[in-house]
Amino acid sequence: MSRELHPSRLLTRSLALGGERADARLVADPSAWQDVLALLAAVEELVASRDTDAMLRRSVELARERLGLERVGLYLRDPREARLIFRGTWGTGAERETTDERGLYYECSADDYEALRHTQQNGALWLYYEHARHFAEAQERSTVIGEGWIVATPLVSGGEVVGVMFNDSALSHAAVDPGKQARAAVFCGLIANLFVNRRDGIGWHPLPQDGGELTLAERAMRSLEQDPVITGERIAEELGISPGHLARSFKAEMGLSLVEYRNRLRIERFLRSVQSGSDNLLKAAREAGFGSYAQFFRVYRKLLGTTPREHLGARRTRAARARHIWHEETGGTGVRLPNRPSRSR
Repeated sequence: MSRELHPSRLLTRSLALGGERADARLVADPSAWQDVLALLAAVEELVASRDTDAMLRRSVELARERLGLERVGLYLRDPREARLIFRGTWGTGAERETTDERGLYYECSADDYEALRHTQQNGALWLYYEHARHFAEAQERSTVIGEGWIVATPLVSGGEVVGVMFNDSALSHAAVDPGKQARAAVFCGLIANLFVNRRDGIGWHPLPQDGGELTLAERAMRSLEQDPVITGERIAEELGISPGHLARSFKAEMGLSLVEYRNRLRIERFLRSVQSGSDNLLKAAREAGFGSYAQFFRVYRKLLGTTPREHLGARRTRAARARHIWHEETGGTGVRLPNRPSRSR
């Protein structure tokens, strides 16, 4: 069945009421629209960007500059992965600097994914975590810089969680500002549609070996290496098994408990930090993943048979003795003299 098509017809009348030319009008109180205008201007700036990585970086910067958020990190789901893999883009460091987090990722549990997807359907705009660790992320390690609230705002497009924007106030320790978070939720809703079809253009680093080929213990160890403060319960949740099953499987395969392995890993991190020149034991212990100095002290003494300060004092004594011997052998020149025999040690 065919239908006869007529050419389009030009309207000669004005679409405005009365046929008069419209005048541009300003809002009586411009301040009432400043937040909306800031949001629209931010999104318009992103739309003009053709480079996806530049757009993502600018999104994090605009969330700080225009929305007033303090520290922001943006993760997007990798559509190429069958698992719920969320990969880093850009974030905020301990000095408010923008950090490249494209080499980071985490595996989202099915329950967390559904919680993010149904946030707005349940009448909320974001997910609030009151007692959470604050991290400064780097390619090599995650450093704990404090503890407090974290807000996770989903980027949802067409029923899919495209990504998550995380923000906190680790530097100022300010309370959550509902107004800023509401604007952030609107911002995330707008940019979700920008990113949903552009994720293939992100300069993500290659993922490590597929976790499906690793044993439970190997996957648990990988999680501990990526996040020094993660709990066994959280690892089990990410793996989709019970904490008891994880504990039994880990000990059967590795010959030691998950807790003992985690403690040894933390002590190793602490020793590396001290050996690199850090004399602040509390800071080094927290960066290694210990929740308190008391916990660190107890684990340290159990594993090494000495106290941290005794270890640090002995290290300084050995270093001072080595410098003294070297000074005698070089005659203060910094170079060993050929006619001076070396002292036995």
